[in-house]
Amino acid sequence: MQEDIDLSIDHVGLAIEHLESGRAAFARLGFTLSPRSDHSGSPGPGMPVIPWGSGNHCAMFETGYFELIGLVDAAKFSNVKALLAQYQGLHIVALRCGNADRAFEALQSRGVLADPPRALERDAPFGPDNGETRRARFANVYLDTKANAEARFIVIEHRTPDVLWQPHLLSHENGARALSAVYFVADDAASLQARLLRVAGATASADGRELVLPGGGAFRPCAPDAFARLIPFECDAVPQRVAAAQIKVDSLDRLRALLDARGVDARLAPDPITSAPSVWVGPADACGTFLQFVA
Repeated sequence: MQEDIDLSIDHVGLAIEHLESGRAAFARLGFTLSPRSDHSGSPGPGMPVIPWGSGNHCAMFETGYFELIGLVDAAKFSNVKALLAQYQGLHIVALRCGNADRAFEALQSRGVLADPPRALERDAPFGPDNGETRRARFANVYLDTKANAEARFIVIEHRTPDVLWQPHLLSHENGARALSAVYFVADDAASLQARLLRVAGATASADGRELVLPGGGAFRPCAPDAFARLIPFECDAVPQRVAAAQIKVDSLDRLRALLDARGVDARLAPDPITSAPSVWVGPADACGTFLQFVA
């Protein structure tokens, strides 16, 4: 079935050294976060599932989610260690599929280097009072990091979506509803665009500034100087990386009132694609990354 391989933006993952400080920072931004969940997984294809040394909190949206991921036991295996050795900030870009095996075959047919699907599991508190614990299960296809240095790309099949998308977790003080776009920065933006098109099976806009995924969501590749011009913060050129996440909210006015009341440095700027108003929050308040909010 085509929906098994049509990819959409599933989530982004922000690697943070101190998970609790990240939880507090994003709660201040008005996100409802899931209780901490510790990871278990397969260290490699065909290997058994074992406890990992990382855990997370997630802000779940009607469409997609935002993951805060950090170390909870440095003695155990975890992909997070390598991410934090580079920088604290956005690293993981996960694309949702209906079937990991079929999606892996589709990636191979497009010449995308990736490992075969491997199992990942974690226990998650369940219910409005967190009175139960249920097992969340996934099948993940990890793309080759040497060929895609900007991000830790994952193609993910959710085998227990009800464990993650719990109704009480979908309501946020800031009105967040969807993870709608991801910004990437690379010195060679044209090469980045070509690879993102191939990875996601996306369609480029007429001017090439936005790549629309077949299942939903968009990628926005930029050169470092171009990204620096579109954000309303003074900063040096952002190096090659996942530069920002765009989150759709109910109301920018209500969002700004909330952030102003909490002393968050939130700044207005037109969206570079639509020219509609948007609100940006910088690395000082968002644990090393940029967040763009649109309505």
